[in-house]
Amino acid sequence: MSVAASGYLRIEASNVDAWMDFGTDVLGLMDARREDAQGARFLRLDEHPFRFMIEPGDGDRLIAAGMEYPTAAAWQATCDALAAAGHEVTPGSAEQAKRRCVTAFASVKDPSGNQLELYHGRELDYVPFNSAAGVPAFVSSYQQIGDLGFGHFVLPAPETEATIAFYTDLIGTGITDTLYPPGMEGVQITFMHANNPRQHSLALFNGPHPAGVVHIMVEVETMDELGRCMDRAKAAGSHFLATLGRHVNDNMCSVYLLAPGGIAVEYGYDGLLIDPETHVATVSTEGDLWGHEYSFPGVNE
Repeated sequence: MSVAASGYLRIEASNVDAWMDFGTDVLGLMDARREDAQGARFLRLDEHPFRFMIEPGDGDRLIAAGMEYPTAAAWQATCDALAAAGHEVTPGSAEQAKRRCVTAFASVKDPSGNQLELYHGRELDYVPFNSAAGVPAFVSSYQQIGDLGFGHFVLPAPETEATIAFYTDLIGTGITDTLYPPGMEGVQITFMHANNPRQHSLALFNGPHPAGVVHIMVEVETMDELGRCMDRAKAAGSHFLATLGRHVNDNMCSVYLLAPGGIAVEYGYDGLLIDPETHVATVSTEGDLWGHEYSFPGVNE
């Protein structure tokens, strides 16, 4: 296993200002206030220069997921292995790398068509994190051992088996758990960990999704911070895609909110940590210990 963490996401938004208001006022992220010639805006949650790049466009979707490698050698070995396996690996230019605040990156698509940006050498921002909503910190590191990433993201993977093999054999993830949700015949969600203790940094859903991402997750340090986010979301009129609940496999206590444009964001607390070197993959047939009653716009209304 070589991939270190989920690094950043590039998100296309039809209303960038609305997404930024949601990110700062509801989620409690920090406006990084970086200059960008292409009109993107940036959200921070720790010392990384940004974790979410919000880019103007006609739609609302995930453009690409940045995945972090611990060293130049690990990154190069992964790029070489991908090319040898027949995948088209496109190196980023120096200018493009600078925009992402990385030393180098390369783009590749997984077998289901999801765009990845593999990188190493992230340049950090030492301006202290300052949440306008008063969130003191997000969970993105653990006991000084390194980066846990921004949280996790769930990708659509209709080419399921080929996509699972792509991530485990080439990208360098390990399978944590496979979930077969009750009452959802044929649905499979494969949870994958990077080389850090977060229970999963990536998951694969065995079907398509119009936004190119099923959901993204950020984690706070206390139940009170989760509750305060719920209050802010209610006051802002945000749609609760799922009520408060706790997952079985990763122990996350969370709610799901819809960002402007319809991308789902899980806001969680108390996620499970594992030993990525010794974890034994499990199979789950229950999704939640309690809660998480879902309300899909246009379906439950």
